Amino acid sequence: MNSSTKIPFLIAGLLAVAALNVTANVIVKDMHTQMLSKAVKSQKGVIMVVSDRGAVAADAAFLLSEQVAHNPGYLPLLMVPLESQVKTYAEELGLDKQALPAIIFYDKSGNEIGRVIGTKTVAHTPANVSRKG
Repeated sequence: MNSSTKIPFLIAGLLAVAALNVTANVIVKDMHTQMLSKAVKSQKGVIMVVSDRGAVAADAAFLLSEQVAHNPGYLPLLMVPLESQVKTYAEELGLDKQALPAIIFYDKSGNEIGRVIGTKTVAHTPANVSRKG
């Protein structure tokens, strides 16, 4: 490969990196916009759950519904990004992939007030429910 053929490849590579950076910025802005929009409309804030796709997303949706039921006035926000976007979401939220699904609580102003990471649901069956008495 001579220098005249290397230049188009170099330019294409730089454009691809720039496009990825723009895409990541759009993803982050969209996540914050959705969260802030819900926070403004809520009585207390937002409960956001971020999850990978697949079966774990159904568990994450269940976790979110349980949290909303126990935290009246908070609005739910379920974020299940494409596999190519998971890293961007996780990095923006200060999480690693092993921390998903994560539940993050925000107040009405969009300030984070708490989080639960690496969450898993447990089915409530007689085998795993302890009873007193």
